[in-house]
Amino acid sequence: MLAEILHLCRHAPGALALKRTLPQDALYAELIGRADRAGLADRRRALVADLRGHVVEVGCGTGAMFGHYEQATVTAIEPDEAFAARAREAAHGRPIEVIIGTGEAMPLPDASADAAVVVLVLCSVPDIDAVCREIVRIVKPGGAVRLLEHVRSTATVAGALMRAVDPLWLRINGQGCHLDRDPVPALERAGLRIESVHAFQIWSAGLPAFPMRSIRCRTRK
Repeated sequence: MLAEILHLCRHAPGALALKRTLPQDALYAELIGRADRAGLADRRRALVADLRGHVVEVGCGTGAMFGHYEQATVTAIEPDEAFAARAREAAHGRPIEVIIGTGEAMPLPDASADAAVVVLVLCSVPDIDAVCREIVRIVKPGGAVRLLEHVRSTATVAGALMRAVDPLWLRINGQGCHLDRDPVPALERAGLRIESVHAFQIWSAGLPAFPMRSIRCRTRK
């Protein structure tokens, strides 16, 4: 826990300075780019390299996942117009369509996707259960659901601290991002079958060293 606090103290001034000078979409792209260079890109690639057919990415942000879809046609959903504009630039020349929509009400037919991908999204959605139910609705029976998410620490003291400072973190990040969520219970409530959960951390300049999880699920047949 001490290492995470020292990391945050070291990099917070620079991140806050960027926040004062960059629009939200540009700030996000910069900080996520740093995380990718620190190892997150490898996690992204491993998450989706084997996916085929029609994949729906829920909350695509600025399109950081797009270069890792090797065998899929992608419908990417993003609620923010500025983020979606950057994502469309990243999608240029790829079999990827970026559409405006929310995870709670995706503009897609039932069972229309072979797989769904969710990366650093469930921390900030207004209704995590509604998003998980929508994922189950749009993915075919037996289809893959893949996630990378940061979560509340399972350590007693660290988890309590993350819960306590979550209101302050919400005001600082300005994107509705929560420190203290755990997506696994919501995934299970929606009826998804959890196949694996792997813990990891990324230490990059500008972002806290969140506890993170790579999660693989399937819809039930």
